[in-house]
Amino acid sequence: MKLTRRSWAALGALGALVVLVVSLLPASAQQSAQEPSKHPATAGALPTPQTDGIVFAIEIVGNTAYVGGRFTKARPAGVEPGGPGEVPRHNLLAFDVRTGQLLPWAPKVSGSEFTSTTDPGNYCTKTGTNKYVCDAVFRIKASPGGSALYVGGDFDRIDGKWRSRIARFDLPSGALNETFKPLFSSRVRGLAVGAQTVYVGGSFSKVGDQTRTRLAAVAHNGTLRAWAPTADATVFALLLSPEHNRVLVGGSFEKLNGKTQRRMGAVSSQTGKSVSWAAKVNGSPVVTDIATDGTGVAYFSAYDSVGGVGLARFEGRMAAKIDTGQALWWDGCLGDTQAIAVRHGVIYAASHTHDCWASEVMPEKGASFQYYRLTAETTQATRTAPRNYGLVRKGDPIPTFFPWYPNTNGGPSSSPWKNGPWAVAVNDEYVVYGGEFTTVNGQPQQSLTRFAVRSVPGAVHRGPQTPFPAPTLSRNLQGKVVVKWKGTWSAQTDAITYQVIKVGTSEPIYEVTKSSRPWSIPEFSYTTSFTSGTFYIRAIDEDGNRIGSPSATI
Repeated sequence: MKLTRRSWAALGALGALVVLVVSLLPASAQQSAQEPSKHPATAGALPTPQTDGIVFAIEIVGNTAYVGGRFTKARPAGVEPGGPGEVPRHNLLAFDVRTGQLLPWAPKVSGSEFTSTTDPGNYCTKTGTNKYVCDAVFRIKASPGGSALYVGGDFDRIDGKWRSRIARFDLPSGALNETFKPLFSSRVRGLAVGAQTVYVGGSFSKVGDQTRTRLAAVAHNGTLRAWAPTADATVFALLLSPEHNRVLVGGSFEKLNGKTQRRMGAVSSQTGKSVSWAAKVNGSPVVTDIATDGTGVAYFSAYDSVGGVGLARFEGRMAAKIDTGQALWWDGCLGDTQAIAVRHGVIYAASHTHDCWASEVMPEKGASFQYYRLTAETTQATRTAPRNYGLVRKGDPIPTFFPWYPNTNGGPSSSPWKNGPWAVAVNDEYVVYGGEFTTVNGQPQQSLTRFAVRSVPGAVHRGPQTPFPAPTLSRNLQGKVVVKWKGTWSAQTDAITYQVIKVGTSEPIYEVTKSSRPWSIPEFSYTTSFTSGTFYIRAIDEDGNRIGSPSATI
């Protein structure tokens, strides 16, 4: 949720030859940017299939990315809607995460038209006066070991066969399982899959003829379990922790099992009874996703479209101990977060992050304000907050944001949300995002994109950015040429080395390395030993990516 923009104070620091004119981060934040020893994925997008709609869910199993949402067609990367290679895909598709090639798996997910005097909302399609179809896929989860794939959503049929809001596909064949047929009365949004049980959350009130109030569990063959905790509003996300005998629950509820437990909590995976949960939330958030990395810690994301508590609302990410619910950190960011994924100490988020002043990044400041829709931050708290801001108090543990700045737009002008990304999934080599966006890094690409880690052959780098203008030249009182230039930023590293090049010389005449971020660009001045000449600046990031500025002559 966006706040009114505020101006941020600029700091300056003088050096003997290099003048750092603009810096929006205090020294402590600039130093902290160097703390992470490893960068996440590269920021250049790889060719990925596209859809004609919106992606809400992604699950990677082996080398296959399974994708769900609300769409009717898919097409190759670089192809416009209706172009060559476009094929039918009804709310589910699969592609090879290594190559980006669309796979033949193509279940047809559909919903029955119904009549209602109450609009069911933007997730559904209006087909006539008081007539609607709701058929989206909201969640995809694989079973431990990857032998089955479960999908949940609004649909009631797959390939013409009745599947009421949940279905199972057997892997690796991808065939629809013929025996898994539980009947959920309404939307399924959350799934967690254990060795013997599938835990389900949503807005339903019955499973078959049995009462289940937004939480239920079924066996892998579809048989309803006795497990029956209750929530008084929609459950969006579930996380099973077998080693703690807990299911973590997130959503828009005020009460869990009839007792006040706002938006996040935990229940026994055996009995469904509430268990201890210490973390509390302010405002009116909706917890959208829960992830873990096997360290006994769970990571939560949320959005808050209501607010009501000013800055002290939960829209970013937080971490809590699974066994107690004790909050370990909040990142204090604004900007609704729809999904998160965790790998190798990095949390990748699908959001429109902004105003992370608690972490001293991504500020709101005048005309240069922007949303950072794809972000990466550390799973662990790596520093302490320098001030009170929003949910964060001075001295609280906070994570560090990696210098990782691929971006998307918010989506088509017709979108009621314009959230951009809605889903993210990771494995050891790739990060896959999905959503309603129509551009990635400024180039046309609809609803899906992927990025590779540095060790993957063919990983696409996105280094120092343009515009990178020519330096300005002048002479000092001694007649020596003074070269001044404004720096740039890299989409995937923090530090940039700048080399002053005099045309006609074999080596740079000066070199300096400084940190920069998109919102904090340094400016430099260097006095040469020359009285004339043609000069330009070369910028090189930590991965060796480089660009050169136009030249200037004096």
